[in-house]
Amino acid sequence: MVVIIPAYQPDEKLYQLVLALHEKTSFDLIVVNDGSKPEICSLFDSLKPYATILEHSHNRGKGAALKTALSYVYEHYSEQEGVVTIDADGQHLPEDIVRVSEAWKAAPENLVLGSRRFTGNVPFKSRAGNAITRFVFALSTGVKVFDTQTGLRAFGVFRIPMMLEMKGDRYEYEINVLLYATRHCIPIQEVTIQTVYIEDNKSSHFNALRDGWRIYKMILYFVA
Repeated sequence: MVVIIPAYQPDEKLYQLVLALHEKTSFDLIVVNDGSKPEICSLFDSLKPYATILEHSHNRGKGAALKTALSYVYEHYSEQEGVVTIDADGQHLPEDIVRVSEAWKAAPENLVLGSRRFTGNVPFKSRAGNAITRFVFALSTGVKVFDTQTGLRAFGVFRIPMMLEMKGDRYEYEINVLLYATRHCIPIQEVTIQTVYIEDNKSSHFNALRDGWRIYKMILYFVA
């Protein structure tokens, strides 16, 4: 399995995550520095013993970072391998990443999502935003996905050419992948994972208005 971690302005949580995955799993790790500021470079340098580091010269967005890593994986790995994408902010626990990867191995045709249930101390904007997107997504596609915004996903390397065709360079990229999957009858499987929000999710770079509009615009295009 190959694990992809797009990262923009990460903090120590990224180092802790990479170290834990290196120690507890046999995954190959790829981290994309999506144009972080120069003062963050030392953090990426510290990851080089454990992960392949890919870099953007400037910030291009999460979708673009994922595509950069996916292009690298498709060039260097067999189509029979699996890919797991995760976030850099500590929301995805190593044990949940392993569970999602195992679910994919059991059903490699599936797109497997690590699905949060938003229980416990969850920021209101995160809980409300996901509930609205979940409703709009189901209404638009006829497919119910509980956590449409999860960044923890697993799929086969053979899916990468399709993934690279998807429009969107920022957060809207991930919803576009789900829309494509519903249109082409790719099975979507959800695996329940822990809901983790650290310090009210203040390290997130998601802008509710700007990025929310990009997401809903993709859904409107799909409906049209």
